[in-house]
Amino acid sequence: MASYKKYQSKSGIRWLVQISLGKNPLTGKYKSTTRRGFKTKKEAEAAARAILTQHSRGNFITENNITFEEVYNEWMLLEKKRLKPSTMHSKAMKFKKHILPYFSKLYIQKISADHCQDFIDQLSSKIKSFKEYGNQLELLFRYAIKKKLIVKNPMNDVIYPSAPDEQQYSGKGLNVLHWEKDTVRYFLEKCEEELTFREYTLFRTLLFTGIRKGELGALLERDVNTEKMSIAINKTLFWESQKYLLLTPKTPNSRRVIFLDQKTFEVLLHLKELNQDLRNEFGNPEIEHFLFPSVSDLKPMRHSYPNNLLESACKKFEVDNIKVHGLRHTHASLLYAAGARMKDIQRRLGHARLATTMDTYTHLTEQSDKHLNHLLIEYLKSTNNGPQKIR
Repeated sequence: MASYKKYQSKSGIRWLVQISLGKNPLTGKYKSTTRRGFKTKKEAEAAARAILTQHSRGNFITENNITFEEVYNEWMLLEKKRLKPSTMHSKAMKFKKHILPYFSKLYIQKISADHCQDFIDQLSSKIKSFKEYGNQLELLFRYAIKKKLIVKNPMNDVIYPSAPDEQQYSGKGLNVLHWEKDTVRYFLEKCEEELTFREYTLFRTLLFTGIRKGELGALLERDVNTEKMSIAINKTLFWESQKYLLLTPKTPNSRRVIFLDQKTFEVLLHLKELNQDLRNEFGNPEIEHFLFPSVSDLKPMRHSYPNNLLESACKKFEVDNIKVHGLRHTHASLLYAAGARMKDIQRRLGHARLATTMDTYTHLTEQSDKHLNHLLIEYLKSTNNGPQKIR
């Protein structure tokens, strides 16, 4: 049912329509909505019919002045109940750093695909991981649709710019995604010569195991199996303010055992000896025996420590800048170049699906494809038996 009324506006005579939407079964109160600004009664009637049709189909959205930030706060309270603290922290940082400064004060119903496209275009010029931010935006808008705050997800119409393949953005310049073999050799030689034993061991462990930074920080001395020359990866480190947590791994497949080469095994054994000397200096306090403890308090290393150490070492030894995660990429690249199967690399890295390994390390399959071209050309060159004749 709709009622119409003519009124005087600054622009002249206009029509408004008030539409009854029936009784709310939960509250028992009658609902209605008003639309105004129509030049003719016919326009108001057409709008009323459209609203009543939407309402009968269950997809009518009541006008509101709810902001993006209000929806975000409500959504995050629900997300906190199902996500690990480390995942929540990562999600919150994405919103606080880039998304909220752009969207926070906008009304959720007024956010268009143009807003989202502009945001993604701006972000893509600053960071390589801009698609991750787009994914978070899309999830928030899905929640808004479920709450019947909006009808359509504005991220559906966004076109993502192409990202650089071999470099990623950094506030201090471009970083390579992985190192070549010669760079790895040179870097480790310089580390062994000029850095402390602890620092050298940290980099060697990352490069020769491919483990994640959080997995490295969570390693305990008992995770080193001296009989099998292996390390057990079964937890990850997360720091929140001044407290640390040892959490379950990223995925069930992240629980794995990695066998070590002789030298990496030996340096880890020596590291354990140094750790015991360090604990003796502190009076052997009751604290977990971390494999890579902070020398200042025996607690696990801060997340920023490997990053800062690597940045300093790259500058000192004048090698291409790389992030700690890039050492994981490097490990995979070296394994593939050495002839390892992609399925074995997947298990080593702890990926749940082979597709993840293939998608993440596309540069490996590209190298393989180029090598296939070379093999084909060389094979054709070596065929000297003359053309086959039809018999």
